Amino acid sequence: MKAYRRVQIITGGYLAVYLAALYLSTGVHTGFKLDSDQLIGYVTCGILAGLLGVSAVVKTGLQRKICALLLLLCCGTLLLFARYSVISFNEAFWYFIGVVYLLPVVILVDVVEFMFAGARESADEQAD
Repeated sequence: MKAYRRVQIITGGYLAVYLAALYLSTGVHTGFKLDSDQLIGYVTCGILAGLLGVSAVVKTGLQRKICALLLLLCCGTLLLFARYSVISFNEAFWYFIGVVYLLPVVILVDVVEFMFAGARESADEQAD
């Protein structure tokens, strides 16, 4: 289950970086700005945090695969929000641009590795 934990840890890091990007790109001494431009980002980050909590308590392999896919979907959604300017950022977002665009790709690779590792383990069990 190393790949599953890695997905969770990287997703948690992505959530922290994205929240920092949202917070710091609102302007000087503004803090959390909950207007229509950034509220969707905070709501999606809240959904991702909830999914991380759920993924920590699931037990079966199928539930873990579903949670890993949902985490990937939520991270991909946040990436698309940043890419297609659904959420408005100012110039402070450039501090985070590399990490915001890179981590979903890393999560995608880890989720694919987790899915195939599970298939490989079940095939090995059936062979025995």
